[in-house]
Order: sequence, then structure tokens, then C-alpha cells
Amino acid sequence: MDTRVPVLVALLLFSALPSLAVPPTGAAEPPWWETYSRDKDRNGISDLLEWKLAQEDRFFASGEARVFVRYDHHPDAADVARLEAAGATVTFRAQYLDLLGTTMPRALMPQVAHWENVVMLDDIGKGEPQMNEAVPAMGVDLAWELGFDGAGITIAVVDTGIDGTHVGLDDQDDNPLTDDPKILVYYNAYEDQEYDGRLSEDSGTHGTHVAGIAAGTGDGETAPDGTPYIGIAPQANLANVLSCCSGDIEDIIRGIEWTIANQDRFGIRVMTSSLGEQQVEFHIDNDGSSAWSQAVNAAVESGLVVTLSAGNEFGAATVAGCNTIDSPGDAPLPITVAALDKDLSLASYSSRGYTSDGRVKPDVAAIGSNIMAPNKGTGTGYTSKSGTSMATPLMAGIVALTLEANPDLTPAEVKDTIVAGYSIEREILDDSDPYTNDCSLLETRPDNEYGYGQADPRTFVEVAGQIDPLLQVIWTIPPQYAVVNNTTVEVKPEIWNGSWLTGGADSGGVPASGGVEVRFGASSWYPATDVSSNGDWSFWKIQVPPEAAKGNQTLSARLVVAPDRMSPINSASVVLLDEYEPAPAGGDASFWSVGRVALVIGVAALLGGLGGFALWIRRPV
Repeated sequence: MDTRVPVLVALLLFSALPSLAVPPTGAAEPPWWETYSRDKDRNGISDLLEWKLAQEDRFFASGEARVFVRYDHHPDAADVARLEAAGATVTFRAQYLDLLGTTMPRALMPQVAHWENVVMLDDIGKGEPQMNEAVPAMGVDLAWELGFDGAGITIAVVDTGIDGTHVGLDDQDDNPLTDDPKILVYYNAYEDQEYDGRLSEDSGTHGTHVAGIAAGTGDGETAPDGTPYIGIAPQANLANVLSCCSGDIEDIIRGIEWTIANQDRFGIRVMTSSLGEQQVEFHIDNDGSSAWSQAVNAAVESGLVVTLSAGNEFGAATVAGCNTIDSPGDAPLPITVAALDKDLSLASYSSRGYTSDGRVKPDVAAIGSNIMAPNKGTGTGYTSKSGTSMATPLMAGIVALTLEANPDLTPAEVKDTIVAGYSIEREILDDSDPYTNDCSLLETRPDNEYGYGQADPRTFVEVAGQIDPLLQVIWTIPPQYAVVNNTTVEVKPEIWNGSWLTGGADSGGVPASGGVEVRFGASSWYPATDVSSNGDWSFWKIQVPPEAAKGNQTLSARLVVAPDRMSPINSASVVLLDEYEPAPAGGDASFWSVGRVALVIGVAALLGGLGGFALWIRRPV
């Protein structure tokens, strides 16, 4: 193959990214509007809004525009009065964001953009949907075997609505004689009105399908072999937040804010939304600062675990498929979900990172292709749809199972501990799919295709329900670096074949009947050997087994005190090499000599006061 092709592709990818330079330590981060990727000319009016205005009456009514007026403070009655006195109509006052929704005369916009304390005029665009075998393929049934079905968790579905008359969504036990509605509440964002969940309706068809994937009971039509189309968390309740797609993004933000304000009333722990910003002739820059993205960040900060779709902009297209994460999937705090085919390869349509400001997205991957779920208006029927829209509620159902196992988990713990630590790491170059497009410039975890990897429901609920935070196993892996665009970045460490891995653990004085166990990638758990002087597993060792899969792998260690009590798993993303480390010439010149290991141990003890430590020592076999 002509070597100029991969070089050209790499150059195009690099040129598509913003600078990855890290600001000096202690430097104040500029306010979002000074770096907003949608206002490249820094005139206070988003580039997308200006482009839409140039299309005359294609997007807005003649002479006016739908505009978010965004402030450097939370707008008050005086701000509303000033806008209305100038001729704008204020249609929305956000509770959790610093903005007002307006219908504004076009001639007024340049004037408002220069008002003191107004930092941006932004387009109020439109949202659009991101369009039986998934349960065993994802391993959801293995989580069900542990007794978890989502009971006690409510999932808010911010979408086109939910058909409450479908038998898979009308109640919890599929018995019409009992009073156990699945949909606890129905909120119509267009009307800003709340209804009894039994009156729930869908303004389209998308939301009903999404809700059934997350929490449908499976009642109604079955697969040809008689298997019901059961949702991921069939005993979870639902909140129907109808907010798309007859209106615009203002309605969706209104629905998000209603969910934030009412989460305690209805036990809402998870909010899922398979909506994305309406696409136009060009891809819109997404740096996580749009009003919609800031709204979903606010939802996470309020205590909700939020799952969002990555988008369907044919990520498999070479170069063009990269940097295609949609808003609000570009928001930093929610869990952005990529889609898998049923053979667990990345779906060709699934959007990929980076975001416009150089962050890695998505965060995790779940099956989204050919998912059977309730068909609105049929009463008992099911239909197949594909898209990151389908992967997102599947992930929301998995989150519901995880929160049922441990209701005390925070949104950050679900994303940064459970999803980041226990997803099955995947690599796009190992995919069986003929359409592959590696959008990650370096071997990192997460990456721009799978995020942290494939969701692992059984492991998620096991870890969530059995972790004892007082128990510890800690890896200390010497970092490795590479220089990209004149910036030094950390990359995955390479581990020689046959390496001896040593470490430490702290059981808090409790006998550890199971000892330390180590997993290499998706392997079974291997027992380590206790080499401590007093048999408390404070020191242990294990050698990388020859049968361990090589390449990009996640290594995991845990301390098992009892079958139902173990330490948090400590994971490390590495590259396992086929090669053995060459023998050093003239004696052991390795940095990891005995004296320097002792020095590192002493420094770690002084700095951290940690109950345990672990070191990787590379040796030839």
C-alpha cells in the first residue's frame, strides 16, 4: 500500500484538532464564551446563528429568529424587562442556566449582542432523534441472575414521549387487575404541564421504543421462538418527559430542568436522552459549551446519572467520520454512548471523537443495532430500530441495575469508577467489521471509538454491590510519554511478556480468605501468591500467564476478603507485549533495581500514607 495514504490521514486528523497544549499550572481558565468553538470571530453571535440567518426564511419566520440570550450572571426580572422593552419576546427563563429564551427581531440582534453582561447570542436549534438478542449478547441476563431488575429506580426519558397504552409499558406485573403503573408521571414540556403517568402519550414513535429498551416488561408479541422482548431493567419505573421534536431545543431544556427539579418526588436516578442537535450542511463544532450541553451537565451536578447518544454521523468514514460527536453528547459530565452491532463490533454509523476542544468521547459502548422494542400505537407490537438512540437507553437500563445494587453511588462514581474501571476494553483495529476508522491519535483509554469499552452489566452490578472501600489494592505503574504537536502526553505503558507483577494490599486487619486475584483483559481471575511475612497479603506477586491475550488490555486486581466482600478493583490500561525484555548488558541497569524500588516505596509511604502499594517490575523470564 502507498505509505503516503496513512501519513496523509494522520496529518488530516492532527489538523482537525485544536491545540492539545496544557495551560500552565495555576493559570485561570477563561470563561466559556471566550473560547466558544461556535463563535470563531468572537463577535458575541454564534457562527451557526449567523449562518442560519443568511439562509433567509429557511429556519426562522420572516424578520425574526429564535435566540438564546446568554449572560455572565443568572438573568433577573430587569434583564427580562430590558429585552421586552427592546421588542423581543421572552419565552423561557432557565432555572439552572444563565440564559433567556427569546423570539427576537433580527434587526435587534447586533444591539443586544453588545449589551453589558450579555456574553453570547446563540441559536435555538431543533432536536432530532438519533435513530431480544441484545440482552444475552450484552450479558444483561447474567446481571438478572443476581436478582437485579431495576426495582426502586426511576428512569426519566427525555424524548418524543411514551405510549402508556402499550402492554409492555403500562404496568409492572403485566396484570391489568393490579394498580402498579410503570410510568409514574407524564410531563409535557410544550405545555409546561404535568399529568398522571397513566395518561402518557408519544408525539412521535421514537420515545416509546427508547423507553421499552430501558425498562419494558416484554408483554405482548414475542420473537418467533417465543422469547419476550424484555427491557434491560424491567422493574424500573419511568418518567415521561415529552419535549421533542415539534418545537425546538428550548422545550428540551425545559424538560431537563423539570427533571432536575422533580427527581426526588419520583425517585428519578437516571435521565436518558437519545436526541441530538439537528444537523445542517456542515458538522457543527461541539466543545461542550452549548446551552443544551450545559443543561445536561447541570442535571449530572444535581445528582442524576445521565446517558446521551453519541450520534449517527457514519463514524466509519475515513477522516470525515472523526470529530463527529453531536451536542449534547459533547458535554463532559454525562455518559455518552456509542453503538455496537450485535456481533459486538462498533456500528459503522456510530459517531466518534474528538470533541472540538480535543476531549475524548464517547465514554462507553452498548448494542444499538436492530433492537426490538415497543411499537407505538400497536398496543402489543414490537419493531426493530438501529442507532446510538437504541444504545443509550440500553446503557440507562444497565445504570439502573447498577444503582439498584448500590443506591449510594453518585453520578461521578458510576461514570468514573464503574464504567471507567470495569468496561471491557475494546480496540477498533481488532473489530470484525469491514468498516474501521481509528480516530484516536494515540493508544489511550478511553478512546474515540469505544470510550472505556463495552459495557459489562454483570461486572457493574457485582462491583457496585460488593465493594468495601476500606479494602485496598493499588497499582503503581511507571508512566510512559510521547510528544504530539509539541505537547508531552501520557500513553499506555508497554509490559513485557512474562513480567512479574508485584503489589500490596490492605485488608484492614481482616483475614482475606480469597486473597488477591488478577485479571488480564477479559480473562478469568488468576490467584496471586502471598509473599508477605505475616500472611496478610501486604505483599504478593503474579507472573503474566503465557495464554493471556496480548495487545491493548486492562489489567485488574482485587482483594477478596469473603465471597460477598472485596476491595474496589484497581485497573490499569496497558499494552501486553509478545516479546520478552532483553537481558541487560553488564548487569541490572534497570531503573527498577532493588535499591531504587526501596526508595520509591519509601517516598510513596511518606507522601501518601496509603495502606497498600503495588509496583510493576519488568524482568526477563
